[in-house]
Amino acid sequence: MPGDTTKGKIHFFDDFLGDTINLDLYATNADTGGTAFAINTQHNGVIRGTGDGTDNDLTNIYGPAQWRADAGGPLTFEARVTLITSLADGEEYIGLSDEATDENPMTVSAADALTSTAANAVGFCYTGAGTADWKAVATNAGTDGTVTRCNVGGATTPVVGTWQTFKVVVNVDGDADYYINGVWHVNKQLAVAPATLLNIFVCQQDGGTARSTDIDYWEVWAGRR
Repeated sequence: MPGDTTKGKIHFFDDFLGDTINLDLYATNADTGGTAFAINTQHNGVIRGTGDGTDNDLTNIYGPAQWRADAGGPLTFEARVTLITSLADGEEYIGLSDEATDENPMTVSAADALTSTAANAVGFCYTGAGTADWKAVATNAGTDGTVTRCNVGGATTPVVGTWQTFKVVVNVDGDADYYINGVWHVNKQLAVAPATLLNIFVCQQDGGTARSTDIDYWEVWAGRR
């Protein structure tokens, strides 16, 4: 904790209440035919991003890179998300990244091979054309970590319209713990470079079937140091 304040932790929470998303906080992108993330009229506040099914089209939302794991951590990210309409194909990423740009930070192939665009990222991937369950993924300074299937205590394969809560906790050394619906799944050592600034990042990548992603809320806790 810094010596000049008792408020040693930064807390950011967005429940997406109101009638418009705050574009001072986020960038939203959708390729041709898609609809960028925006408030969707549901109870308790939800944003939705939609793709038209064109293969490899992206629909994403992210904020500025401004949180560091080593700044009096841990750095904690949590989001409540559900996939809408179809799980047949396409890729999904939910987590943190170091690049505020129109991309998909990490994807997992049908054979669970990881491809990263970001230099540092830590979160969850799912591909509808691949194996069951969400995958815990990370890349540290351009070096991709092992893809881990999240199936502790049972399957975590998404179900259309069913909410799941994703949480990743990164300590001051860059090690990460992954949770889905409160269940711990794996610890990854040196998941990301701890001094690298990270941001919230969710990306839907279409794979031939129109679909959407709904986000109920997300939250970040970080050290102020």
